[in-house]
Amino acid sequence: MRKFMTFLGSASVLVVITFIISVKFFAFVPEHSIIHMERGWTVIYHNQNYLNTNLESMSRQLGKTFDRGDMITLYQTETLKDLDVPFPYLFFKSQFCTYDVCLDNKTIFSNHHDPGNRQEFTGIGYSFIPMPRDYGGKRLSIKLYVTENGTRADLITPMLGNYDDLYRHLLHSAMYPFITGAFLIVFGVVFLFVSTLFFIRTSGVSTQVYCSFLTIVLGSWILTAYNTLDYIIDPAITSTIEYCSMFLMTPLIYLIVYDLHKRSDNKIIMIMGLATLAFSILFMLLHFLNVVHINHFLKPFYFISGFGLILLFVYDYVDIKNRPRNSSTRILMIGVTLLTLSLIVYAFIAISMIVTDYRQSFLLGVIIPSGSMVFVITQLLNYFVYMTHTFAQKKEYAALTKIAYIDNLTGLPNRVSSDEKMSEFDKSDYDFCLVSLDLNGLKEVNDNSGHPAGDRLLKSFSEALAETFKDVGVCCRVGGDEFIIHISSIEKEKLDRLLSDLDKRLLQLDDEDQEINHSVSYGYAFRSETKERDTHSVFMLADQRMYNYKNMRYAHMTRR
Repeated sequence: MRKFMTFLGSASVLVVITFIISVKFFAFVPEHSIIHMERGWTVIYHNQNYLNTNLESMSRQLGKTFDRGDMITLYQTETLKDLDVPFPYLFFKSQFCTYDVCLDNKTIFSNHHDPGNRQEFTGIGYSFIPMPRDYGGKRLSIKLYVTENGTRADLITPMLGNYDDLYRHLLHSAMYPFITGAFLIVFGVVFLFVSTLFFIRTSGVSTQVYCSFLTIVLGSWILTAYNTLDYIIDPAITSTIEYCSMFLMTPLIYLIVYDLHKRSDNKIIMIMGLATLAFSILFMLLHFLNVVHINHFLKPFYFISGFGLILLFVYDYVDIKNRPRNSSTRILMIGVTLLTLSLIVYAFIAISMIVTDYRQSFLLGVIIPSGSMVFVITQLLNYFVYMTHTFAQKKEYAALTKIAYIDNLTGLPNRVSSDEKMSEFDKSDYDFCLVSLDLNGLKEVNDNSGHPAGDRLLKSFSEALAETFKDVGVCCRVGGDEFIIHISSIEKEKLDRLLSDLDKRLLQLDDEDQEINHSVSYGYAFRSETKERDTHSVFMLADQRMYNYKNMRYAHMTRR
């Protein structure tokens, strides 16, 4: 728990540092003057004039939202000042409106289409309007044509200035969300690639794959919701990405929570997740078919998401009560919950219509990107825990494998390994050779000098055997004093020379440890010497020759 809190504390510091760097390091100072035209507008709507209107709160001042086909005309009271900048542009944000921009009632830019025709989705976003060189001293007017029912026609303050200064202002005013969104997409893609590799090779990483998808969706939503790409991508496209990303977030959160609680009875969240996904796909399909635009499905989406929020808190309560042993469940549920809480702020702001643009609220500019970063941090913590657990499992598996295939006393491969090698030889075309060895006098050493001396004999002999045949074959201990060497290919003369070297090594061991006698009996056979040509026949022949050698040796010792 202490390590977990330390990690979260360090992560929080990292988030703060990232925020400070994004604000301070990318500090913006315009090279030229910028005119902010938030006030001094006359608004004409349904033949009524509204004087000295603040465009950012125009809907509240007029006391209504607007419907498709409505036209609102905005007149600037004062004439424009010539700023003498290289590339003069007008910059403002509109929502679900096309427009005509005029100077002295002469249209200089228009993206308006015939309102009687079927309207394409216009979206929400910033527009950059190039101004003619002689704009100075002329009166600016903007005609807005509403394309969606229930639209707020508020405009984020029109600004006049150099193009480079204006788009840098756009980025700087949402620098923290911009950096966070870009990081989330890069992190999500990389993490998805890594998680997919683990998913192919092992199990238990499906949640990480789902979290990667959610991270990519979050990054896409943040970049588009904060309009950080409007200077290079049409607002209709960025708004579509924003709504589609938002509609996919809830099904992905359902999926993550479901995957973290597979062992529980969670049919409700599975049904809700599938239903939300089906609705989201339906909403997007209707939008792309231009039947009903996606922004009209916000209320049912918020209702479904609100019900999901209740389920999420229920699962949090159950986890706290039951204290799940799976650390991944605890870690990721914390991240998902904190992320969801930050998104509640967005939903509340969107429903209450407190602001028109997230840049108008410092809280909105910080809390949602920070909640997303915390979610990423919990993914990293979970990945660290997963890798630690996986490493421990591999060590345990390696230990079990060693027990299963390696003789514990001598370190040589055991009978199981020998049987696998035999099976491999049976399937091959090698003229293989099997050497059967029997360590002489092990029982006498155990009886006379004790088992520690017998163990010492086995170890020293095994080391000599392995050293002699290390580049030739596989040496295995298949019984108490029984050994076998598997050789895929060797000449008889070389094998005799190696066996002679082994005898010499054993004589040297006798001089080093005079308490025990080091000697071995052996016999070998080649595949080509047997009719059946299988390992059983070859081993039986080699074993028979070993016993013949042993008997001859003991007979010679008796005669002496």
